Amino acid sequence: MGKSVMLWAYLLAAHRRTEENHARSAQRPGGMLVWLHAGQGASLASLGQLARRLAREDKGLSVLVTAESAVPSLDGFPKRAQADILPPDRQAAVRSFLDHWAPDVLVLAGSDLPPTLIVQAYERAVPLLLVDAAVSARLTPGAWLRKGMTASLLGRFARLLVQDPDSAGGLRGRGAPVGRIEVAGRIEETTEPLACNEAEREALAELLQARPVWFASACPEAEEEAVIAAHAHAMRLAHRMLLIVSPASLSRGPALAERVAREGWVVARRSADEEPDPDVHVYIADTEGEMGLWYRLAPVTFMGGTLLPGGAGRNPFEAAALGSAIVHGSHLTPYPDAYGRLAEARATRSAATPDALAAVIAELMAPDRAALLAHNAWAVSSGGSEVTDRVSHAILETLAKRRSNTGEAA
Repeated sequence: MGKSVMLWAYLLAAHRRTEENHARSAQRPGGMLVWLHAGQGASLASLGQLARRLAREDKGLSVLVTAESAVPSLDGFPKRAQADILPPDRQAAVRSFLDHWAPDVLVLAGSDLPPTLIVQAYERAVPLLLVDAAVSARLTPGAWLRKGMTASLLGRFARLLVQDPDSAGGLRGRGAPVGRIEVAGRIEETTEPLACNEAEREALAELLQARPVWFASACPEAEEEAVIAAHAHAMRLAHRMLLIVSPASLSRGPALAERVAREGWVVARRSADEEPDPDVHVYIADTEGEMGLWYRLAPVTFMGGTLLPGGAGRNPFEAAALGSAIVHGSHLTPYPDAYGRLAEARATRSAATPDALAAVIAELMAPDRAALLAHNAWAVSSGGSEVTDRVSHAILETLAKRRSNTGEAA
């Protein structure tokens, strides 16, 4: 790699500056450790998905997670993940951090290139990967001035995984080694397909046969009336239709069954070992760990907790990953980004009011309309999963080379 006077001057200044060392939050675990840093433009949720994929492929692997200005939350990360704050980009602070954590691979997500960290990690023979990078092809005047320094830093990376071809061109224009640039796509959060008992799925599918089915997922008590009204409206068009409803609080199953029965519906309850026989109108899915079963059985899913304020529904990618068309209200917390991505792909239908919910459910009883939504949603979900696979494989391949070089067993 070329030498840069600007980089040399930066490192000299970083060496002269002093600051208090941050006390480390935890001890380094034994075994191999991958350091994931969420830089500018990187999503912690997406890195959580990447970390889960790494943990699934290598159960003995530990992960260190850092962010720019604070110790990041580990929500969504695997059990063997630890968090710390990124050290200031000063010689002593970076040296102390690397001494403590001794990462086997350093993965920088986003567009940040902290010079002192990159140089010190490289000098310690720690493999560096840049992932999920979005880089403008246009060089600003400031970028032109820093081009030599940027090229010197990029030359220290083993692999450079960018979001799109434009970003690949941006790295080439900044002097990155062409052979190390890969267009991997953007890392975006999805969910792993929820499991189910395949024998149960086959038995229930046989029982339901060609009945139209829709599912209300994690339905809060406040939305039950709207869901039941939507079912009544849709049954005018398809009298054999079945509603499967999973209450937000599973303990409400018996009370919900009583309420539905009082209104004249034939109801059955999963927790009572009852079946959705042909005469059943509403099936209460009030057992733990079976959401994957209901998404698979229902061509259409209403995401409960989105119709009225105060709900806290489930991630819509659960339904998307299993081929169920998604209907939702206008209250999208805590998954606004997920709903936004699905909406951009025309992969959901919005119903802002109870009356609108009834109309949309009735409309989606047309199999072709539900199938189009489900296909679009699955494409978004599977695309995000493929990118995560590509990036995780790159990290694991780099880790395998590290193991081979150090002689450490897998």
